[in-house]
Amino acid sequence: MNKHLRNNLIVLSLAIILSLILHMAHVLLPYMFGPIIASIVCIKFFHLEIKWPFWLSQLGLILLGVQIGSTFTKTVIYDIKDDWLTIILITVMLLLLALIIAYFFKKIAKVNTETAILSVIPGALSQMLVMAEEDKKANIMVVSLTQTSRIIFVVVLVPFISYFFKDSGNHDDLVTNTTKRLTEALTIPNMFILILAIAVVYFIMGKINFPTRQLLAPIVVLIAWNMFTGITFTLDSYIIAAAQVIYMIRIGIQIASLLDQMKGRIAIAIAFQNVMLILLAFIMVFIISLVSNHSINELFLGAAPGGMSQIVLVAIETGADVAMISSYHIFRIFFILFLIAPLLKYYLQFREHSRNKI
Repeated sequence: MNKHLRNNLIVLSLAIILSLILHMAHVLLPYMFGPIIASIVCIKFFHLEIKWPFWLSQLGLILLGVQIGSTFTKTVIYDIKDDWLTIILITVMLLLLALIIAYFFKKIAKVNTETAILSVIPGALSQMLVMAEEDKKANIMVVSLTQTSRIIFVVVLVPFISYFFKDSGNHDDLVTNTTKRLTEALTIPNMFILILAIAVVYFIMGKINFPTRQLLAPIVVLIAWNMFTGITFTLDSYIIAAAQVIYMIRIGIQIASLLDQMKGRIAIAIAFQNVMLILLAFIMVFIISLVSNHSINELFLGAAPGGMSQIVLVAIETGADVAMISSYHIFRIFFILFLIAPLLKYYLQFREHSRNKI
């Protein structure tokens, strides 16, 4: 048997076993933490070289995107349109907090302003890395390590905080009880149409280098599907569990490799930056929750500075409103992509020109 195939089967088997054990022990996010622990054990203790197939992790993301998109029904979208002011406010305030934290990150890590700003902006990893490559003053290694290592803090701190503030009523159970499962709601031709539509939108987004298309392509297709057909569904629980496992193995491998690089002054600065960003985001939404109809948990998950895929998994587990929380993260992606990134690029170019004139 091929060595890589054997190692992949070992990590997959261990991920499934640990996930089931955590599930039976009623641990939060068992199908998220099981694969992460399995990956770290295989790499750090068994010393296995694991090359997890990229297409498998992408398939997991696409399935999660389908689940997210399926929650955007006509009723939900009608409710979300009344939240745009809160969505914009939280997005802008989070980015302002990030810029304030960037100042302290710069002092602790002893890096320049360009590196600090590109390291701290949440939710736009690929865009920040591209800008770091283009900016001669930015340290791309620090930007890359800081942005990618945020996932460690997100998967540990966000579920922990969210668990203590989760809603007493379970929104996810409500959705499950009123919406048919995928295998019950759709015929084979319907499934084929959805798969084809997602593939086409994914391909188009890939051609224009659109970020996070693994999530956004199925979300766009499912929103259109719900609007035009009215045939709503939710993924079967075993499909969601499988999607988490095959995606989170990749995340576990990334975390295992990042642990070796988290050393010295940079590690302290990264820990400070991410912990402060998450905690200040919580304080911010706690204040906003006093004048909002939404729970602290939903506002926190909407503001949490992490990847949408990990945050949505926490939302599903804690019974939060997946569609509303997703709308916050989708808006942040577009806001950073079309407004913040161009402004940052202009600002960094302005700094470069100012230096050259001196």
